[in-house]
Amino acid sequence: MRGRVAKDWFPNDEATWKWLNSKKKSSKCTYQTAWKYFVEYIGMTGDQILADRRTDNAYAWEQKVLDFKQWMKDEKEQSDYTATTATGAARSFFAFHRVALKFRKDETKRLGEANRKTQDYRFSRDDLKRMVDVSDLEEKYVIVAGKSFGLRAGDFFALTRGDLEPYINREVPISLGEYHTQKESVRAYPFIDSDAQPIVKLMLETMNREGRTNPTDRMVTYKDQITLSRILKRVADRAGIQHGNKVIRFHCLRKFLIDNLSRFMSNEKWKQIVGKKISESAYVSPDSLREDYARVMVETCFPSHLDLDYMQKRQEASERITSKMIAGEPLNDKDRGDMSRYKLALRDKRKCEDGEHCQRIVSEQELPALLAEGGHVAAVLPSGKVVVET
Repeated sequence: MRGRVAKDWFPNDEATWKWLNSKKKSSKCTYQTAWKYFVEYIGMTGDQILADRRTDNAYAWEQKVLDFKQWMKDEKEQSDYTATTATGAARSFFAFHRVALKFRKDETKRLGEANRKTQDYRFSRDDLKRMVDVSDLEEKYVIVAGKSFGLRAGDFFALTRGDLEPYINREVPISLGEYHTQKESVRAYPFIDSDAQPIVKLMLETMNREGRTNPTDRMVTYKDQITLSRILKRVADRAGIQHGNKVIRFHCLRKFLIDNLSRFMSNEKWKQIVGKKISESAYVSPDSLREDYARVMVETCFPSHLDLDYMQKRQEASERITSKMIAGEPLNDKDRGDMSRYKLALRDKRKCEDGEHCQRIVSEQELPALLAEGGHVAAVLPSGKVVVET
């Protein structure tokens, strides 16, 4: 359905409308705003642009798009990011009408250059706990579900009752199964963690009282997804979070989860959870991802008294077993049980040259030398051998 504002912007412009109506609702507003700038710069309608492009044999429109990006920055005083987005919209228009622009390699690089003038704030778990303590129910949902799922704002905004309710009473972490993302159109396999489960349940109860019982009812009823970032900023200020000149936005929750996931699992695994492109052959089942996500929850979820007790015991077990291994002392059944129970995935792991954690499966006899060199015990296999990360 044609939006009222955009119809006023582009009257009687069929080429523009056919293109805009092919876009998803979540991105249509961005495209039409960018296109408004482009037709202002060119001084032609979409129909006229399309007709002229079809007779262009001198690559004139490629140069116009390059000049348009500079005009956005110089005349409209827009950021690199906004200018790059606008040129992307222009290129999308031509591609949709099967008259795609052809740029040289260096021109493509120039069009894609966009340096952000701001940096995102990096949330700590303590920050998020302080924010939750001063939040109402919907704000709590945005914070804890946001850091639990790690989805982009558009995907989180689109979550419905039917996406969460069927699984909510399972043991955490709860797999939501396959979820198709909007931006990259890839599969994500998010989880409900121990912080999010009770909040999601309260949200569902509130929806029942409000009569929103249809599986297609969205979990949040905000007008647009930018509200998610505004909520985080407002709650952070209320909680007294000192973020200086760093930006607080919903994407910070996604980064918080990714930072922690990447410490405990391979790139292919964490990308699959939050919905980033990976090779088809790298996919693993949600059941396999669940065990790894459970380990991450120790770092991402707010500690209860039980959690603190678990973490203390894990640390004690780690120090005891590491000391025995370095000394070359044999491990007993209790040691083996603690290694399996607590996983012993430690912080500050060294990186390989390619940036990844190196893992080796070794015997007990090989352990002392590796631990003395800075290795860390990651897990114990059923065979009795040990996974060491260096």
